Amino acid sequence: MSFAGDPHPSTDQARVAPPESNLHKRVRTALVGGSLTLAVILASSEIPLYILVFAIIYVAASEMTSLFGGTKPIIATFALLAATALTLTAGIVIPIPLVALVAVLVGTAGILIRLKKKCPSRTDALALGWLAGPIACAIWLHSESADATRFFSPNLLALVALPIWLGDTAAYFVGKAIGKTPLAPKISPKKTVEGAAANLVTCIASSYLIGIILNQNLQNPIPQTAILGVGLITGTLGQAGDLLQSALKRSSGIKDSGNFLPGHGGILDRLDSFLFACVPASIILWIYASKSFT
Repeated sequence: MSFAGDPHPSTDQARVAPPESNLHKRVRTALVGGSLTLAVILASSEIPLYILVFAIIYVAASEMTSLFGGTKPIIATFALLAATALTLTAGIVIPIPLVALVAVLVGTAGILIRLKKKCPSRTDALALGWLAGPIACAIWLHSESADATRFFSPNLLALVALPIWLGDTAAYFVGKAIGKTPLAPKISPKKTVEGAAANLVTCIASSYLIGIILNQNLQNPIPQTAILGVGLITGTLGQAGDLLQSALKRSSGIKDSGNFLPGHGGILDRLDSFLFACVPASIILWIYASKSFT
């Protein structure tokens, strides 16, 4: 026991650990989550991907319900599963990236209507397309590897996902270190032009390096123009998705979409860039694949 004025605190008091910093939480979560995601992407079987996708759908649907002020996340979960399945089924007739593009456009329209507060309750379901399209494309990127004669491989998903993750990381650290010029102060006050530039450069550079690695083991290499196109898209549209998510959270009066990922917020906070960039990047890869085999 320590009495008032005692200059020597008790052992129990001395052992009280200081609260963990947000940076430590971010790093720990990124290492664990990034390693798990990378293992799923590189796995030869599609089962781990399906398990991860189902988990993401459940958490993302719950967070989207919370953002929109709903109280029935289970309904949103089944609706998102149905929307994803519908996108994949339509891909039997029309290429999945094109179907996913329609889903994303519809979803983005639903979100913009929500932001303008015009009939939000009637259009909230449309926003599910913003999630269903990219999820369907992620599955498509992984499953197209079945035909070994194509340049597709399970690792192709890494060409889209990893640059986004690396770009976000670069933007965070560069923004904290030298960021001075606000990027969109009314939407996301902490984002800076310097951080955005670091994001773009990192996305393009990492896409180029990942493309070189992938092409070492592919019978039909991915054209460099396609690789750089993916890098440009992930570095620009990815950040646009981040800002759109920030605007949606600000409209709903919340800081994070959830608390599933310590230091990062919710699943939507971590995947917002991927959700906006995955479909356009997939379209570029599909176009080049079509040219290669016609």
